[in-house]
Amino acid sequence: MIFSNLINLEKVSRSFGPASSRFDALKEIDLIIKQGEYIAIVGKSGSGKSTLLNMLTGIDHPSSGSVTINGTVVHTLNESSLATWRGKNIGIVFQFFQLIPTLTIIENILMAMDFVGVIPQKDRKKRAEALLTQTGILSQANKFPSTLSGGEQQRAAIARALANDPPIIVADEPTGNLDSKTTEVIKSLFSGLVKAGKTVIVVTHEQVSRTEFGRIITLKDGRVVEDK
Repeated sequence: MIFSNLINLEKVSRSFGPASSRFDALKEIDLIIKQGEYIAIVGKSGSGKSTLLNMLTGIDHPSSGSVTINGTVVHTLNESSLATWRGKNIGIVFQFFQLIPTLTIIENILMAMDFVGVIPQKDRKKRAEALLTQTGILSQANKFPSTLSGGEQQRAAIARALANDPPIIVADEPTGNLDSKTTEVIKSLFSGLVKAGKTVIVVTHEQVSRTEFGRIITLKDGRVVEDK
């Protein structure tokens, strides 16, 4: 089910370095993403995928152009406001999980809720347990990340990304380090999130097809060369 426009990039460019040796990572990207879409952003190394991901998550700002997400012009926010906005609106799934190693799995999820404060404190433990049930790893709740398999850690990372019930999930190479069986589990989780109304954006260098994703955006040399 696809709803209203959620993400709007207008003429977004991102350059690095001085004028004499400037590198244009993104070149006037125009992109509209609607609520409920399931999108793959693909392209070779150096195509601009990571830079575009940083625009969508507010980790980096455009050199020119505008990024509007869920009604907020993201690059105009200061760092404190940006961190709060990101916690409420974007769930990020990192390629290498980025779980805090000194916290248990459930503590990782609870910390994400504590940081943002969207979920009432009395409801946080119950929600964390529900997310671990949803991702199939409730039995691992009180274990530390290092004791889990790669697939279990990725599922924990997805549960953490969902902690504050954000409308957008962005995943950076989420299956790049997983075996084929675990990859299918992760893909099934993402499909379920889309059916529940989330917008899921996956950045990947892997071969993808329209049977997996509703939309495939291909980047080359900082530009969108295909959007189907």
